[in-house]
Amino acid sequence: MSSKPRKKTNRPRSSGSQRTAKWVLLGAVLLLVGLVVLLSRMTADRNSQPVSDTAGPTDARSVERPPEPAPVSPEFEFYTLLPEQENRPPSRPPRSEENAAEPAESTGDEGLDAQARYLIQVGSFRRDDDAEARKAELALMGFQSRVESAEVKGVTYHRVVIGPLSGDTVPEVRRRLDEGGLESLAPRRVDG
Repeated sequence: MSSKPRKKTNRPRSSGSQRTAKWVLLGAVLLLVGLVVLLSRMTADRNSQPVSDTAGPTDARSVERPPEPAPVSPEFEFYTLLPEQENRPPSRPPRSEENAAEPAESTGDEGLDAQARYLIQVGSFRRDDDAEARKAELALMGFQSRVESAEVKGVTYHRVVIGPLSGDTVPEVRRRLDEGGLESLAPRRVDG
């Protein structure tokens, strides 16, 4: 076997001046890092010193609060102006012998023909939505109603009516409407 002579490869060797430059660069970086750390500590020490001119630390609990202003009383007392009342409509005075001669308040239900048919209007609205809301309110009270539209002087009104009802049931229906807080017009006779 023949041995071939090996070729020598030239590898560049670092010279002494390059080594020194690396060490100088490393030292400069370390010196710079040290300066940054030193400056940051000095700045932190300066920022942590109290700014107050008073000697010693102050406790937040020891600081006096200014006196609170006295509450301003209103110019009137609500409950002295309006005595406590229940939220009910005013009651009618009891009928005594003195006012017995006066006729009772007419509801329009007197003299109704028991065989005739009547309509009771429970509301009149310009907006159809309001009329439908009243119709739903009546349905919750157990009444079947409908909305009739009518034009009066160029304005459309939506009337909510109950009926036709027989004359003998009208007073009871109006009484239930009054108890439910709904006003109604006097019954209107329907022919047919």
